[in-house]
Amino acid sequence: MKFKLRDIATSSTTVVFFIVGLSGVMLYFKIFDSQVKELHEILGLAFVAAAVLHVFVNWKAMKNYFKKKTFISTSVIVLAISALFISQTFNQGQNPKGLVLKSVINAPINTSLQVLNIDYDSALKKLENRNYKVAKEETIMAIAKANSISPFKVIAIITSK
Repeated sequence: MKFKLRDIATSSTTVVFFIVGLSGVMLYFKIFDSQVKELHEILGLAFVAAAVLHVFVNWKAMKNYFKKKTFISTSVIVLAISALFISQTFNQGQNPKGLVLKSVINAPINTSLQVLNIDYDSALKKLENRNYKVAKEETIMAIAKANSISPFKVIAIITSK
């Protein structure tokens, strides 16, 4: 069986489109969203690659299509709607999740542990069991830097069971 590049480009674009579309709907309605998020992101990149390949192998036909008024009108409408959504984010300020996370990792460890509802001695024991150094008044960020690990790794360790 001999595969043509055009067939591969079209098939992969179609299949990945359906999976990305379905996973996007699942994310929107929060159906298995934590499991689907990474799949959606990675296949989203694969979709871009497949679409670029599809345009490349069908370039002659695409050039004519790009000149049609329908394509131009649709492109203008989609770009305008996209610009509207993007422009609304400019006045929102800092991401609240990022602000909370930044505050937790830069607060004194005792304060962070209270917010996370974790006992100091338990957290210290978990870190020491993995040979990480901890000073009493350090922050999660300082602990991470001192041990050459991510602050998220520190949080993962202290919140583990």
